[in-house]
Amino acid sequence: FPFIFIHCVLFLRVGYAKEQIYSIMKQDIEVKYMLAHERNDYILTKLNAKGCVNVRHLSQELAVSEVTIRRDLEEMEKQGLLIRIHGGAKKNPKTDILSKNDESRMLDRLQLHFEQKNRVCKQAAEFIKDGDCVFLDGGTSIFPMLSYLQTKKIKIVTHSTLIQEHFDSDVAELFAIGGRLIPEYKMAVGPIALETLQRFNFDFAFIGCAGIDLLRHKVYTAEMDTLAVKKQAMQLAQQSYLLIDSSKTKIKGFCSFTDFSRFDVILCDEGVLQEDEELPENFMIAKTE
Repeated sequence: FPFIFIHCVLFLRVGYAKEQIYSIMKQDIEVKYMLAHERNDYILTKLNAKGCVNVRHLSQELAVSEVTIRRDLEEMEKQGLLIRIHGGAKKNPKTDILSKNDESRMLDRLQLHFEQKNRVCKQAAEFIKDGDCVFLDGGTSIFPMLSYLQTKKIKIVTHSTLIQEHFDSDVAELFAIGGRLIPEYKMAVGPIALETLQRFNFDFAFIGCAGIDLLRHKVYTAEMDTLAVKKQAMQLAQQSYLLIDSSKTKIKGFCSFTDFSRFDVILCDEGVLQEDEELPENFMIAKTE
C-alpha cells in the first residue's frame, strides 16, 4: 500500500508539473507569435509615452528577434509613423500618431470638433434621396448624419451601436449589423458582422477614419478590428464617401487601410484649405452656414 500511495503522489506531481510547463510554453508561444499589427500598436504606444524606443528593449519585451523589430521599424518608417535612429526609433514630430491604446473613448470624442463634423454630415445627407440604401460607419464623424437621415424614406445599415441607440424614426428603416462588440468604439465587428453585411447592396457607404495623410494620399485607422467592415461596405456600395473634419489631417493611425482614390468623394470642412499640400480632385469642402 505505501508503494502504491507513493506512486500515485509521484504521478500527480509529474502531471501537475507537465501542466505548468505546458501553460508556460503556451504563454510564451502566444507572445512570440504576436501579430505584426499588434507589435506596431505596442511600439506606437511606447513612442507616444517616451518619444523614443530601443530595438534591444523591444526585442526582450515582445519576445521576438531584433531582426524582426528592425523590420517592423523599417516598415513603420515607410508609413511616416516614426523616424529610425541608431539602435531604435524616435517619434515623428511632423505628425500625431493614433494607436488603439491611446485613442480617446467614443463618448469623450462626441463633442470634439462637433460643429465641423455636423456641417460635413449635413452636406453629405443632401446626396441621399428616398429609396436609397446607405451604410453608416461607426465613429463620431458619421454619427451627426443620423439626424439628417431620419426624415428620409431610406434604408440605413450600420454596425454602430451608437447610431442604433439614437435611432428614432417612423420613416427611415434601420438594419443593425451584429457581431462581436467593441464597447469603447460602440461597433460590432468580426465574422458575423461581415457575413451579415455581405447580404446588402448600398447606394452609398459613408466611412470614417482616424486620420489621413495629404502627402501620401493614405487613410488610417487606429486599430485593425473595424478595417474589414469598412472595406467590405465600400466594395458593396455604388459610391463611397469619406467624411472627415480638418483635425484628421494631422493624425496618422498605425494602419493605413486604403488610398484616397478608392473614394468617390472626400468631404471635409474648410479648415483643410489651410494645409500646404494640394488637394486631390475628389476632395469636397462642406458649405459654411
